Amino acid sequence: MSQSSPASDPRLLTPLFLWRGGWLMALSSLHNQPHQHVAASLLVGLEKDIRVTRDGRVLCARAVLVPPECQQSLHSDGPVAILHLDPDEPAWRSLALQQPLSAAHQQWLSDTLRDLSRAAQPETGVVAFVQQLRQLASPPPLDARIAASCAWLRDAPEPAPTMTHLAQQAGLSESRFRHLFREQMGVTLKRYQLHLKCQRALSLWQSGMNFTELAVLAGFYDQPHLNRTLRAMFDALPSGYARGQTVQVVPLSIPAENRTTPVE
Repeated sequence: MSQSSPASDPRLLTPLFLWRGGWLMALSSLHNQPHQHVAASLLVGLEKDIRVTRDGRVLCARAVLVPPECQQSLHSDGPVAILHLDPDEPAWRSLALQQPLSAAHQQWLSDTLRDLSRAAQPETGVVAFVQQLRQLASPPPLDARIAASCAWLRDAPEPAPTMTHLAQQAGLSESRFRHLFREQMGVTLKRYQLHLKCQRALSLWQSGMNFTELAVLAGFYDQPHLNRTLRAMFDALPSGYARGQTVQVVPLSIPAENRTTPVE
C-alpha cells in the first residue's frame, strides 16, 4: 500500500457506491503506485486535470479511461472520482467505443461527478449516471453463453463453478470456452474469478472489520491471500484510502442491461 504524509492523506468525499458490475467513490486527492486489475478504470478530476500513467505512458487530462488488465497509477492533488467497471458491465463496453475521450465528454464527466460528490443524497444520481454511461454507444453484444457464465459466477456460492462445469453449461469444450471467454471479456477466466472475490470482499467490508473473517467470507484462502490480491489489483484497501475515516458502503440496484448474441 502506498504511503503518504498525514497532510496529504485523502478525505472521502462520497460513500463507496457498489453495484453489480462496478463501484464508484470520490476522494479529495489520491496518489497511488502502479497496479493492475481486471476492472476498467474511469479516473476523473473534479476540478482540474489529473496525471495517469497507463502502461508506461503519462497522460494529463480531466478524465482518463484505463482498459482491463492495463497497468496504471494515478496522481491527483485535487478531488478525483474513481469508477471501476467490470469487463461485462455495459458502461465499460460503451465507454470503450469512446476512446480517446473527447474534451466535451471529459468535461461532462467532471461536471457530473463533481455535482454528485456534493449532493446530499447522491444515490439516485449515481444510478442515473451509470445508466447514461451505458447509453453513450452501442457496443457489440456479449455472447449469451459468456454472459450466462458471468451471471452464474457472480451468484454461485463458494466454491465457484469450475471450468469444466462452465464449459458444459455453455455446451462447449473447455478449450473453446476458455478462448471464447478471453475473446469476449478481454481477461482470463481465472483472473475474472479472482476479481469477483475482490468485489465480494468490498461488498462485505465494513470499517473495523476483522480481515481474517472477511477473507474467508469472500472466498480467499486466508488473510495474506486477500491482502496480496487487493494490493496487486488496487494498491490499497478502502481502509487505506480512508485513514481513520468511516467508509460507508452503499449498495445500489442498477438493472443489468447486457445485450447478448443468440446462441446458435
